[in-house]
Parts: sequence; structure tokens; C-alpha cells
Amino acid sequence: MRTSHLKLLFCLLAVCSAACGDGGEPEVVREGLPAPEFALKSLDGSTVESGSLKGDVVVLNFWATYCQPCRSEIPELNQIAEKSGAKVVGIALDADDAGTVRQFEREVNLKFNYSVLFGNEEVFRRYNGIGIPYTLVLDRAQRVVRIYRGPVDRMTLEKDLADINRST
Repeated sequence: MRTSHLKLLFCLLAVCSAACGDGGEPEVVREGLPAPEFALKSLDGSTVESGSLKGDVVVLNFWATYCQPCRSEIPELNQIAEKSGAKVVGIALDADDAGTVRQFEREVNLKFNYSVLFGNEEVFRRYNGIGIPYTLVLDRAQRVVRIYRGPVDRMTLEKDLADINRST
């Protein structure tokens, strides 16, 4: 019971922080503009910088293990990662980082076919995050092509990726 209260508190703080701010302004995240930069730890312990994604079409998905709509997107994101040629990057917002995600993988007998990085409230706010799941589609120059607040399905993402591939 206590864990679920902490998770709810984290969600409420994230929403309040995004809505109220902490004095620092989030970057403008809008279709056609460059995505904010980041340097985040990955599930394997390495650091991934957003600049290393240039040249790839990217599906960037903010999520958490306790978010049911986020969990339901994972199999579809796995399919996108396997079949589309796009780079899928999940940014987990769980407070316990790798331990929580690894336990989640074991509990649901799931393996990620894409990169999982560990974000925080500051990165989420810089991306104008309000709630999760939150997905952005980035072109090869790392400009934002689409923004999805809430769940997004594989077919919608595949259409976005096909549109990007046709335009380049």
C-alpha cells in the first residue's frame, strides 16, 4: 500500500511541477523544433547522450513500470524497434532506476528490444512532460515530428515513420 502511495505522489508531483514550474522555464517542445538534449544512464549502465541519436529516426517514449497504459505500449514499441528501422528509446521515470525495471521485466516475463534510459523530473519537465505515457517522434536531425500525450498505437507510429522516410 505504501509503495502505491509513493507512486501516486510522484505522479502528482510531476504534474504539479510541470504545471506550476519551479522557477526554471522548460524548453519549447513543439513539432518542427529540435528536441532538448540529454545525457542519461541506460539499463546496461552506460550513458547515452541525445546527440548520439542524430542520423536516426527516433521514437522517444516516457514511461514508468507502475503506469498501466505505458505497460500496454511496450509490446508495440518492441515491434516498432524490430521492424521499422527507427530507434526506439524508452525513458523510465521510476524512482528506483534499474532495479525496478529489471524486476518488472522478470515479473511480466518481458524483454525490451529497445534502449531503456533512466530519466528524472528535470528531463521530463524539459520535454514539457505532463503525464505518461508521453511519446515524441523525432526525425534524423532530432527535430520533433509528432507529440503524443497518452497512449499511442503501433499503426499510428508506423504511419509517422513512413511519412518521415518518404520525406527524406
